[in-house]
Amino acid sequence: MRRVDFSTVINIIIENCRENMHTKKNRERAYSQLDLVCDMFYDFYTECDEVCFDNTSVSRWIKGNRPVPAAIVNYYRENGAENIGDYFQENCLKIVFDKVKLFNELITLVQNDYTLSEEKKSEILPANLNDFSDYEICSFIGNVIFTAIDRPFVPADKPMLPTSAITVSEYVFGADVPSPCRYFCGRDNELDELHSAFQNHNKIFISGFAGIGKSEFIKAYAKKYKKEYRNILYFNYPGSLKEMITDMDFVGDNATDDEHTRFTKHIRFLKSLRSDSLIIIDNFNVVSDSFLSTLINYGCKMIFTTRSDIDCGYIFNLDVIGNPEDLYHLVSKYYSYADENKAIINELIETVHHHTLSVEMIGKLLEKGLHSPEEILEHLRQNSADPESADKIKISKDGVNTKETYYNHIRSLFSLYLLDDEYQSIMRNTIFFDEVRIRYFAKMLELNDTNVINELCELGFITNSHADLVSLHPMIRDVVLLDLKPSFENCDTLITNLKSKLHIIGYELPDSAIIISSIRNVMKYIGSTDSNSYLNFLEDAYIFLDNYHEYDFMEIIISETEKLLDDETIGNENNRALYLNNKAMLPNNRNEKLAKSISMMNKALSICDEKSNPVLFANINMNLGILYIDNNETERGLEFMDKAYLFIKLSGQYVVDDFITMARNYASTLCDNMRVNKALEILLECEFATEGCSSNNHAALLFDLGAAYILSGNYPPAVKKYNLAFSEYSALGCTDELTARKIAAAQQMQRYGYEYPKEWETDYLE
Repeated sequence: MRRVDFSTVINIIIENCRENMHTKKNRERAYSQLDLVCDMFYDFYTECDEVCFDNTSVSRWIKGNRPVPAAIVNYYRENGAENIGDYFQENCLKIVFDKVKLFNELITLVQNDYTLSEEKKSEILPANLNDFSDYEICSFIGNVIFTAIDRPFVPADKPMLPTSAITVSEYVFGADVPSPCRYFCGRDNELDELHSAFQNHNKIFISGFAGIGKSEFIKAYAKKYKKEYRNILYFNYPGSLKEMITDMDFVGDNATDDEHTRFTKHIRFLKSLRSDSLIIIDNFNVVSDSFLSTLINYGCKMIFTTRSDIDCGYIFNLDVIGNPEDLYHLVSKYYSYADENKAIINELIETVHHHTLSVEMIGKLLEKGLHSPEEILEHLRQNSADPESADKIKISKDGVNTKETYYNHIRSLFSLYLLDDEYQSIMRNTIFFDEVRIRYFAKMLELNDTNVINELCELGFITNSHADLVSLHPMIRDVVLLDLKPSFENCDTLITNLKSKLHIIGYELPDSAIIISSIRNVMKYIGSTDSNSYLNFLEDAYIFLDNYHEYDFMEIIISETEKLLDDETIGNENNRALYLNNKAMLPNNRNEKLAKSISMMNKALSICDEKSNPVLFANINMNLGILYIDNNETERGLEFMDKAYLFIKLSGQYVVDDFITMARNYASTLCDNMRVNKALEILLECEFATEGCSSNNHAALLFDLGAAYILSGNYPPAVKKYNLAFSEYSALGCTDELTARKIAAAQQMQRYGYEYPKEWETDYLE
């Protein structure tokens, strides 16, 4: 029996829209599922920044593998479900090919859902099922959608099937091939040659210098020959093939999977693919990757685009577009007066040696009208050199050769426009995002509007691939790094706002994937610009990553921190104590090198200055206690934990969440060692000290109190504390956590022979 949840409802809607979601002559692209969801939640999408509407996230909602985020649910709780119906009528009804059929299917779904109470059904269903207007249809649809997202989330029970007989898109999220640029041209012969090459080779490396159009070329290939493949997966190389494979999103992934488990499951799946599947790995710009020799032995076909000299697989050299008419056609797509300036445009094309990205940027600059074709031509002639016969970017230590001709073209065009600080600031800060929503980016930079970002997109300096997502072309990113020299100082606004997010722990942020990616880019691009700022950033990043169980990344952070602290002029004794504390608490060290971890933690304790950083001193004591307990030295461990708790309580120099976390950790250990009364004492004391606080961590404290009362056999106060916790979760909008906590509380009560309150059952334990 189907249930009224978002996955079921949205798939019914999609099936009734599918015939009208194809590409039309007057549309640049097909109307996608992402467009449909954004149009339904249009007011939230345009007014709020809490949630990133991207293909990966929306696919998870549609597949039923992730709930619609609480921020959306809370928005419509406050603003009314009728807004969903109003925008459905305005934006979506026109693509429904049979609105009566859709209406009746949703009526049947609601009527047959036995998990909905009769009162709830009466509230949703329209009074008259036979005579209705468009407004009434859409109002009903809005109510159904709101009911679906407002209910406790139940994950779809959909197994992952590791066999080449399946369609991978049903089981892998976020690996769809992006559409090529709508003005892609001039590569018909090369596309046919690449197709022919696949008759004799399964692994092909598309080689060519930066900005020639390798990425658009392989996207165009995938589009032209998609019917020849059962599956096509697209990935942008993140710097490590193992990382890329680990970070893939599969239906069969569990939140509790560690990095090794995810990698093992994913690689087993990829190994099962056969030659009717194609994997595309874009921007594979490295000299070597330790996993490449393994990956290229798999049975599926693969395409890599690269600027590097690769010594394995078949090399397909992509040269410039030889026919100037094709490139003139490209310019004319951007420049309205191309016909009146054809001769000089052809000169411009020859001056930049048919370099595709340079030609595209020329067209956009001309359309802007800030410079005449003659001015751009003169500037390029003064700043460009003749290309060598094999002018191909060789990957050096810093990833770019600053003397290459084609970089000089882009730098010359760059200097034509980037005149004031505001434009330069935006270009500097764009390097921290692989891909980001425009409004999110503007918010992180504290901009009043998105006008300058949009202008840079129009000029081609920032790539606006689809919807409101922007990124930097790798070649332009290199020029930004060379000429604009991003640093902690000149990117301080974004770095400050990013660090403020790193301090949010205790619950999962909806933009956590963007933040983690940004951490990598800060380390990659500006880590060497200010050692003390970098050290401080790494310390904040470590705590944030621990919240998301990014243990492999945490080990990289530890390694970077160690390199910095090898220089005695960087940091102080507390920085070194924190480094030892973090290294000792890494899961691998705790599990496999426990004695060494204890030794490191004792050293950290000996060098920590308790007066200048009492919270760090207390945390080291607490963690040392945990390590001793892990080592079966329970009494000694509890002594250190008690010392930590008393020290931070008496010092009064703490953030409330630090105190709550320490009290909860100590109480949990006491309960595990059958000292429930002492645990209750600690938790009640912490509750009193933090009265008036409202946070996810404080709600968890109240929940822990309820659990401790159950262990002590005291049922009435347990129910009271549980209900206080649930009320706080509800007020904070933590819908998913609330559901999980209700279920956990009910299960604990049953385990100890108690009945949970029946009022929990109606809403949360259906």
